[in-house]
Amino acid sequence: MDEVEFKPITWTASEFIAHDKSGGWYAILTLGSIVLAALLWFLTKDWVTPAVVLFAAFIFGVYAKRKPRELVYTLDDHGLIIGDKHYPYDQFRSFAVVPEGGVAGIVFMPLKRFGAPLTIYYDPADENKIVDLLAIVLPLEHRTQDPIDRLMWRIRF
Repeated sequence: MDEVEFKPITWTASEFIAHDKSGGWYAILTLGSIVLAALLWFLTKDWVTPAVVLFAAFIFGVYAKRKPRELVYTLDDHGLIIGDKHYPYDQFRSFAVVPEGGVAGIVFMPLKRFGAPLTIYYDPADENKIVDLLAIVLPLEHRTQDPIDRLMWRIRF
């Protein structure tokens, strides 16, 4: 990697794609969790499982209300820097450009078997130079959204 010289790229972007949620979205979440909790209580006659479902739905609703921060991203010859956190390229197996509705994100696939993929967003005008730089240090994989990501997109989470 020392043989290749490349100029660092820095940009500012949202940490995730936020979807505005109406009161109806929260009403459906509340009603759905109450129905699921009641069904589980009738099936098990146990209060713990329905309580966990209601608590999880509450946490889901609180997290859904969270607004994304604007973060500074930098790609240099040592790795990816997001805010104050540094991710060396050797932590990743590959990367993929994955469309999410009208926006694309870059998903970094971790080397660790149970590691979580890391997704970053960028200005579409910068896509070519970001992808070209990453292709020097990591293999480009062709992927689509996984089923969980598609579900989260459909429910506008």
